[in-house]
Amino acid sequence: MNKKTKKKPPRVGDGTPGPGRPKGSQNKLNATVKMMVLEALEKKGGAKYLAKMADKHPQAFMTLLGKIIPTQVVGDMSYRYVAEMPPPESDPDEWLKKYSPKPTHAAPATRQ
Repeated sequence: MNKKTKKKPPRVGDGTPGPGRPKGSQNKLNATVKMMVLEALEKKGGAKYLAKMADKHPQAFMTLLGKIIPTQVVGDMSYRYVAEMPPPESDPDEWLKKYSPKPTHAAPATRQ
């Protein structure tokens, strides 16, 4: 005869993983680094410093902006909104040269 044995539920420390960090919470290192960066930004002048850097280094500023803007947009899709960008103040070609993305490396050769 086979006896059915009751299996004990797994416990942390028995070789099974624990529940881990709650979903969405940062680990301690990321939270510490983020606090240090924000403190350094505050010492440099906060928003005024960022505005100055945006004028001096627009590509770096836009990269930063792309990292902090949420990647998922939630909203009512039935409402249509069109954003209009103001035209360049001077020559449009000059404006495009200044603000167009610069290649970071040469493109790989293509086979034909």
